Amino acid sequence: MRTSSRNDILDAALQVVDAEGGADLTYDSVAKQAGLTKAGLMYHFPSKEDMMIAVIEHVLTRWRSELEAELGVPLEETTLAERVRAFVTFAGEGGVTRGEFVIFFETLRRPALAGPCRQYLQQWFGFGPSTDPTPLMLTWFAANGMWIAEATGIVEINAAQRTALVDAMLRMVGGDER
Repeated sequence: MRTSSRNDILDAALQVVDAEGGADLTYDSVAKQAGLTKAGLMYHFPSKEDMMIAVIEHVLTRWRSELEAELGVPLEETTLAERVRAFVTFAGEGGVTRGEFVIFFETLRRPALAGPCRQYLQQWFGFGPSTDPTPLMLTWFAANGMWIAEATGIVEINAAQRTALVDAMLRMVGGDER
């Protein structure tokens, strides 16, 4: 048995969900993937809900980091249009894995887990009444639809199609393509 850091355990949990067939997140499956005993895992996460919330926050931390890198400036210094553009690029580069989609979907099935996700979405994409949000919302919905379709295997998009779709979404937000 090896000792694992909290991040290693959370990465192992995502590997469990990403695995072919999408295994359930259980103490046993995550402990096995992380090389821990069930008791060792429970030391870090006393309840399954604690583990699920930590996994959700782990995913959101990665998303934030990648989106902030795409922006190139702190979130507070950006406009909603810039954040939507960054999301389009992020989603267009396959920014979300199948396992992360499963984790995101779990917040819909179990509303007690939705808090961190809802807070993240409001912080990044709070479409307020200050201007007409229609073009930005339409673009955001399209980018979300693209990654959901790919994450679930509903649609396969080749490289040329992906480039055309992302460029069209970026034009909808305003400004140049990539």
